[in-house]
Amino acid sequence: MHANNLKSRQIDILENGTREQVIDWLAWNDANGVYTDEDSAAEGYEPLTLEQARELMRGQIED
Repeated sequence: MHANNLKSRQIDILENGTREQVIDWLAWNDANGVYTDEDSAAEGYEPLTLEQARELMRGQIED
């Protein structure tokens, strides 16, 4: 995928994606992170809300 198309797709997921889509992107982008409900439960954390997931994604896109 062309870099501009990738960035456009990322922005679309960030702004319009479902909670599942945003969390899937986070898990894809950072395989060692704790983003899925299953990983969160295993680590003793509450599941991410859509807004929390979007904030994390926003930070990762901007890095």
